[in-house]
Amino acid sequence: AFVWLKKIITKNKCLGVQGKSVGSEISLYDCDETNELQKWECKNETLLALKGQELYIELTADNTAVLSKTVGPNNHLTISGTSSGACTRTYRELFTTGGNAAGLPCMFPFLYKDQWYSNCTTFDSSEKRLWCAVETKFQNERWGYCPTTSRDEWNKHPITGTYYQLNTQSAVTWSQAEVSCKQQGASLLSITDPHEQAYIIALLANGGNKLWTGLIVDPDHGWKWTNGRPYRYMKWDSGHPLPNPGYNCAILDPAVQYSWQSSLCSKKLGYICYSKGAEETPTQAVETSFCSRPWIPYNGHCFHINRTQKTWSEAQRQCRSEGGDLVSIRNVEDQSFIISQLGYASTDELWIGLNDKKTEGLFDWSDSSTVSFTSWEYGKPGVGTDVKDCILIRGEVKAMTMGWRRHGSYCYFIGRETKTFDDAKDACKSSGSYLADVSTGVDNAFLVSLVGMRSEKYFWLGLSNQKKIDEFVWTNTDSVRFTHWNAEMPGRQQGCVAIKTGIYAGLWDVLPCTNKEKYICKHVADGATPTSAPPTINPPKCAEGWTKLVSRNYCFMVFSRNSQKKRTWFEARDFCMAIGGDLLSIHSPADQQYETVWIGLSAPDPAAGYVWSDKSPLHFQHWQSDEPNNKNKVESCAELQISRVDSSGSWNDVHCETYRGWICQIHAGKISNLISFPQTQTSDGWLEWNGTQYYIGSRSMAMEDARHFCQQRHGDLVTINSEAESIFLWKQISQSYGSYWIGLTVDLDATYGWMDGSPVVFQRWDENQPNFLNNDENCAVMTASMGFWHDYNCGYEHNFICKRSGSPPDNTTVAPTVVPKGSCPLTWKKFNSKKQKMTLETRKLFLSMEMAKAPTTDLWIGLHNIRGYQFYWTDGRPNRYNNWGSDVSGYIVVSLNQSHVCARVICWPSAPESPKPTIASDYVTIFNDSIKAFTLQMNWDAARKHCENNGANLASIRNEWSQLYLELIALKRQTPLWIGLNKNQTGGYFRYTDGWPLRKTNWGTLEPGTQPCVYVDVDGKWKTANCRENKTIVCMKSTEVAPTESSNYPGICPDDPDTPRYRRQTWLPFKGNCYLFLTDRITWPHASTSCVQHGATLVSIEDPSEQSFIEINLKTYQDSHSFFWIGLYKTHKGLWQWLDKTVMGYNNWDADQRYSSDYGAIRVSDGTWKTGHRWQDSAYICKTPKGETIIFIRTNIRIHTVLVAVLVIIAIVIAGIIIFILFKRSGRRLPIPEKFTAFDNPLFFSNDRAQSGLVDTEKLVANAAAENSGSVIIV
Repeated sequence: AFVWLKKIITKNKCLGVQGKSVGSEISLYDCDETNELQKWECKNETLLALKGQELYIELTADNTAVLSKTVGPNNHLTISGTSSGACTRTYRELFTTGGNAAGLPCMFPFLYKDQWYSNCTTFDSSEKRLWCAVETKFQNERWGYCPTTSRDEWNKHPITGTYYQLNTQSAVTWSQAEVSCKQQGASLLSITDPHEQAYIIALLANGGNKLWTGLIVDPDHGWKWTNGRPYRYMKWDSGHPLPNPGYNCAILDPAVQYSWQSSLCSKKLGYICYSKGAEETPTQAVETSFCSRPWIPYNGHCFHINRTQKTWSEAQRQCRSEGGDLVSIRNVEDQSFIISQLGYASTDELWIGLNDKKTEGLFDWSDSSTVSFTSWEYGKPGVGTDVKDCILIRGEVKAMTMGWRRHGSYCYFIGRETKTFDDAKDACKSSGSYLADVSTGVDNAFLVSLVGMRSEKYFWLGLSNQKKIDEFVWTNTDSVRFTHWNAEMPGRQQGCVAIKTGIYAGLWDVLPCTNKEKYICKHVADGATPTSAPPTINPPKCAEGWTKLVSRNYCFMVFSRNSQKKRTWFEARDFCMAIGGDLLSIHSPADQQYETVWIGLSAPDPAAGYVWSDKSPLHFQHWQSDEPNNKNKVESCAELQISRVDSSGSWNDVHCETYRGWICQIHAGKISNLISFPQTQTSDGWLEWNGTQYYIGSRSMAMEDARHFCQQRHGDLVTINSEAESIFLWKQISQSYGSYWIGLTVDLDATYGWMDGSPVVFQRWDENQPNFLNNDENCAVMTASMGFWHDYNCGYEHNFICKRSGSPPDNTTVAPTVVPKGSCPLTWKKFNSKKQKMTLETRKLFLSMEMAKAPTTDLWIGLHNIRGYQFYWTDGRPNRYNNWGSDVSGYIVVSLNQSHVCARVICWPSAPESPKPTIASDYVTIFNDSIKAFTLQMNWDAARKHCENNGANLASIRNEWSQLYLELIALKRQTPLWIGLNKNQTGGYFRYTDGWPLRKTNWGTLEPGTQPCVYVDVDGKWKTANCRENKTIVCMKSTEVAPTESSNYPGICPDDPDTPRYRRQTWLPFKGNCYLFLTDRITWPHASTSCVQHGATLVSIEDPSEQSFIEINLKTYQDSHSFFWIGLYKTHKGLWQWLDKTVMGYNNWDADQRYSSDYGAIRVSDGTWKTGHRWQDSAYICKTPKGETIIFIRTNIRIHTVLVAVLVIIAIVIAGIIIFILFKRSGRRLPIPEKFTAFDNPLFFSNDRAQSGLVDTEKLVANAAAENSGSVIIV
């Protein structure tokens, strides 16, 4: 079988099948990763099947292969000369760095320039670096460099010699980032002091991406660095680390000066790899010759415990008075010795020398020795204001003599000879003991203190699964109460268990029982009475709806068979814990038979093995064949799965963020806190629960706008009157992000009130809330993460929740808003007398006039950004208007959004109607076009057919003359005119139906809209409409032939040779252009100038294919960015334009987004376009046409080439001088072509005098709407 497979591998082809039927022949095909008939999966070590199908590879008598439904001897594929199955050697992904693949893994084999590559290659690499493609056919030219242990491209710290690799343009999960670093002989970044943090910030000064670090949550010790460096320095952002489920990995966030934040590990972000410099020579242990009593010698030092109660400072002075200091713990061996050999008592709490008294958040030893090891208690140290300055240690251990060590009620002995497991068991038995069992973590820590620093690698314990591979038992008892597995253990291995020493001391591995290792014996100490098992009592019954487990005194319930209600592993665990239980742990075959659901097994620590979430021991397992395989290093949670191969249920490891049903367990007799939320949905999208209706608003808006939205639908912002209602609402938003407005108002005197006037009978404030920041946080939100309430400035934009008592009757309207009455108090200014909504521009003019009368020139207004995000009004009104600028002298101290003002209305009489003029009925010739306007009015399709019947087409406007003529017709007839634009018939974007591309436009305000057909309105502006509307017909005949679109796009993308290697960007080609996805977060004006510096402009999107290309590439950044700037900006006339002057023939606006702000952006989530403010920071996309292919000139003709160039330049200069003199004498103006009369960029304006040596990027786009007046250069 292996010979057959080997023939396949050597041909750089992929295994495929003709169809999904029994007997389909399996053969070799050109590789295509999208083809479902080329995707295979291992069912066990020897069984290979078509992915997602119960169709297996079967070898036939003539050494061919077909698909079969049954499993027999010819289906098992083994490696020649071994008993191992072909599936034991699975493919390992190689993650790329650099290039333009965003860190995606290599795709082997791949086709490049008509040659297949099954390994990385240096072909066509100017730097001779190994690279690979990330797609089979290289059709999108996406590639990256292969992992290597070379540090040539890394950043080297000038003092420490440590190397750092910045992968800021990658987008991978935490596990993938860790694998990528390991494949380069490195680890994810660890930071152990402020200097290192500052160095990293300096390297990232021009960056803007969230980046993975090597900081993760250990279930026993809390946060730790995966590469073993000490967790002695903390730089958490305010409010972090979050307690949210699954937020077990840490990132650097540029939005908060690269402070640390906790995050879901499944997000796709960039990362930094770390590789320490030259290894330091370890200091050899020096045995102390003498320690006076009561000091105990160990490894070159003397130790003793002082149980006198003192403060940390007093304890330090006491130690120093005796010639020592508070203890510093340098490694795990020191830790084990202190725990086990100093007569520790279970109640001891003893000061050690670790403290952060000198620098908060940076822990040092009091004797100034290097901090190289930490072992924090879970949840410690605290962060923020809770950080304690001094550290203590606590534990339990007692000692024995004469070769045996006592711990609790037992004595332990370390065997002096290596033996097999069975021989070690017999040796212990001969001394009246047994191979050691371990019942608690304290017992395991004691064993670490005995053997952790020994030179031997393993010591036998009494645990094995020799009899049944699924079940581990002790040699002295079947009761397993504690386990502590190493990484990837126990897996599907059968053997005997040994405890490790060294850096992973205390973890358990499964070894072949025939291995010869030293061992640990155990027996009950003389006179000791071991703790007896509690007496068996009749188990209580399970609550209604719960079922009794066979093997244990627990009850279980299966949840969410409905696919719409499934949860991630963390969500399922938290649900079970919230109702008083936990995810199911399985400890015997009798507890197996359910369905495909989450169970409580996971491997949260990459350096350790699987554990049950309820802390019970893992001694029974029932994995599927070849599982757990931790595919792609991201599968660390377990599901129970029913399959045809194993109908009794078996386990499979999957990604923890996968959605599954789940099983909760709860102690028998315990009543769960399960709350049922029966609900229905109304026709207009409101949820019904307990007789009340709720609407979950997913559009972010200010509180005032959110409340108006609710009131327009006969409701109001939600009131919450019970815990059940609060939990119901939280569950509706818990799988989203951010916060939701509720209808609560908050006053500075800490009183609350619901906006609808109902009393406050229930509250659910978060810790330290409400905090009345800046004394302007008068509204409240519910957080999606935990459902608690926070106070906020009412002008912030959040999602919202509406509530109403029931569905309104049909055709009912909302009562109009009552205009408030009253006059201004003394010393206040009143603006006119008639009540009328006033424009913001009018209000600004009024305030400017009043400002001139003010006693000072600088006046405060109620605008602030104290939270550091964006500006908000202190009165909580939405921020709809700003007037930033350097030439404004001041403002009145009020909100410009104030609506209680008065205004006067001036009405203009209508002009009398004029008789409609007549238009010639014949075709009018304009250059090469002939145009005729008919008096008929038809829908667009009928109009097009009418023109075709006349040998013409609906008019295409390709020049100013055609535009002016149609504008004249529309104006004189006072009727709109159909033209030949219908995006439904031209691939989803606007191009003329006669084949001409869109070269000029005259769109009206906020056009083009969502309707597909285009007409010229009576004002000459183009507008979109429903194609079924009737409008006047204008036909055109032309002698010009429409150009054909080329499918050949020659040229190459540019390079950034002057950019530092670690900051170098790689362009992505698409058709005739190149694209750069830059993840630095900057404003739209800065993004536009940054693209210019790259020889490009902010991207324009011309058609659906270009939109699709950008969307596909944006998916890479869906976890790190919400949107990217594009080259759209809105002029002061309300017209949207592309910065590179591309005509607006395609758009993909989200509903109503084009009305919001002045700059365009594209959402990462769905590719729709949105608007952003000029002060917002975001990533951005640059675009430039492909360049010419570079031709290198040979060096032996270099001198001649230079000589020719010099002579040409001299001739041009002489000719220029002669022309200049002639024009000077004639007094005439030198004609300058229009295209050279101004810098072709709407960001610059001809009426602003340039200041030499000064570039103010903040003013660069002060008014992107201003048109270029086209200055003339005078000579």
